[in-house]
Amino acid sequence: MKNIFKYLWLLLPLVVVMACVEEYSLDGAPPTEADANFTFTPTAESDNILRFTADGDFFMMNWDLGNGQTGEGKTITGTYPLAGTYTVSLTVFNSGGSATFTRDIVIEQTDPLLLDRPIFNLLTGGVDAVEGKTWKIDAGRAGHFGVGPNIPTSNFPEWYQAVANEKAGSGMYTDRYTFFLDGFRFVMETNGLVYLNSAQGSNFPGAFDPGVGDLSAPYEAPDNLRWSLVEPEGQLPELSVTQGGFLGYFAGGRTYQIVRLEENEMFLRFVDQANTDLAWYIRLIPEGFEPDPEPEPEPEPVNPDVSFTQSDLVGNGRKVWVLKPAAGAFGVGPSRGSDSFFPNGDDISGDRPCLFNDLFIFNSNGTYEYNAQGDVYGEAYLGIPDGCQPEEDLIGTAAEAWASGSHQFSFTPGTPTEFPKITVTGTGAFIALPKAFNGGEYSAAPPRANESVTYEVIAYDEATEEMTISIDITNDGSVFWNFTLIPAADQSVGQEALTVADLTGGGERAWKLKPAAGAFGVGPRPGSDEFFPNGNNISGERDCLFNDLFIFKSNGEYSYDPQGDIFAESYMGTGSEGCQPASNLVGTAGEAWGAGTHEFSFSPASGGANAKISVTGTGAFIALPKAYNGGEYSAGPPRTNETVTYDVLNYNSSTQELTIAIDITDSGAVWWTFVLVPDND
Repeated sequence: MKNIFKYLWLLLPLVVVMACVEEYSLDGAPPTEADANFTFTPTAESDNILRFTADGDFFMMNWDLGNGQTGEGKTITGTYPLAGTYTVSLTVFNSGGSATFTRDIVIEQTDPLLLDRPIFNLLTGGVDAVEGKTWKIDAGRAGHFGVGPNIPTSNFPEWYQAVANEKAGSGMYTDRYTFFLDGFRFVMETNGLVYLNSAQGSNFPGAFDPGVGDLSAPYEAPDNLRWSLVEPEGQLPELSVTQGGFLGYFAGGRTYQIVRLEENEMFLRFVDQANTDLAWYIRLIPEGFEPDPEPEPEPEPVNPDVSFTQSDLVGNGRKVWVLKPAAGAFGVGPSRGSDSFFPNGDDISGDRPCLFNDLFIFNSNGTYEYNAQGDVYGEAYLGIPDGCQPEEDLIGTAAEAWASGSHQFSFTPGTPTEFPKITVTGTGAFIALPKAFNGGEYSAAPPRANESVTYEVIAYDEATEEMTISIDITNDGSVFWNFTLIPAADQSVGQEALTVADLTGGGERAWKLKPAAGAFGVGPRPGSDEFFPNGNNISGERDCLFNDLFIFKSNGEYSYDPQGDIFAESYMGTGSEGCQPASNLVGTAGEAWGAGTHEFSFSPASGGANAKISVTGTGAFIALPKAYNGGEYSAGPPRTNETVTYDVLNYNSSTQELTIAIDITDSGAVWWTFVLVPDND
């Protein structure tokens, strides 16, 4: 049964509205106070829950319900658990200006059922806690205070988290905050000292530098403070305290978003009023509660036991990785693999889709590509607005080097005491997060020139091919960024298609082996050189091999020019091995492998199949005479008018590096791989 109470209309006489406004207009006449009139009625749920309705219609209609609630629109519902007088106002706007109508209402009786709300009980201790519930800053644990970007998708201090007791002496840790359900009273005990944002010092006489950053000041909070709490639809609950009171750290405001409220923990977010790009965070615990001590960091493993090879990284010559769209795949914490600092177990892939579609591509020729796929996740250090936005916004800024690009990488195998390592090198080279580098984080662009960033591979699952990498941004093992990568479902994504015009240069183009590790070798899969030379750069030892020219013409002609010398092996029949004049082949069974002109054909990539280059003619080959489809020559001569076909593993139009491979087993067990670059001499 509803409580019987009366509404006192204190701003009488009422202005009678002569006509209802059926449609809002944007004419030049400003609204009047009468235009802002409103009515209200109790709801079926409780006489203390009122439904307010504006009489008119305007393009903007703002409410202040006098209980801490605000809102917009023609109708709004307000909740008033406690008896008392509340001032409600409606402000309406049109092109001519605005007008406000204000009315006081009286709630005659408290509705205990409205006070018995879980969020009220957790904050105050409930109706039985006659002395209220007292909270203090959780000083003894890391992350009790911090700052991050003020963006809708972030509810954690991802830019900075204080370590345990870091702000001792500031006044932050000695202050106490008591919330009472009775009368919604709030008591702030400062013990004489409070902690302030440096921009607020002028508002506190006697403010001084406490030696731990920002300012401290002598301060005694006033009596008769109150608290209010509203729960806006689709948003975090908002806790406010009245003028003169605040919680933990004063940054100009007195309204706090409740990120998390539990029996023994309250985690609050509040906007810096001097710099609204920043959001501050504090964590509080009840007075007398002692949280479990933070676990000691796990000792580093004596044997990391991570079985991960370069072949796992590059796959069949080119492997595309993406962030795993799951909780724990992207985060920062106090140890390898942890995300307890951010996002603390949350899955942010839905909030940041432009981050989780990024491609990280490793090629067997030692190149590493970052492909943002047209969008990036902006943050302040990039110099662009926060959140997902077009990648082109980076162009022309100091952060342009962090856009899509090609770099180099190297791989260091693991040992019994060391994790495997991936190092990417180049101006703006990174994996997963541009901000993080070894020993620090960028606060602003540009990245350092030709920087190398090394990541440890701390876990790899051969069955799922999930790879977890970690980077220490402190150099003392106290803060790590951790990322879990998985192979892209479509391994052709981001791949540039080699065309016959690329191969021939539109007329004639000469190619030669790239003088680098991984450019010439044999292994158990395309792109691998682990059988030979296993990561070594042999271009200096076999210069006569790395100066050979492989020439393609748009008329279908293919030529081999050894440039006067060859790297001979026993199957060629020259009688000796190593670099020697090409003329030594003349008159031998291997003569057809010398300089000559043949034919070629090209099949573009299609339906997931690699592009293919075929050379045809007696002795026709690319890079290595010995290798043909399904076998290797043990002696000359080559078969007459033979066709040898090579798979195109990768082509990079920026560097013009072309990676090809040939299966010498017909079973996929042994491959020769070659990386070619145009001859620019």
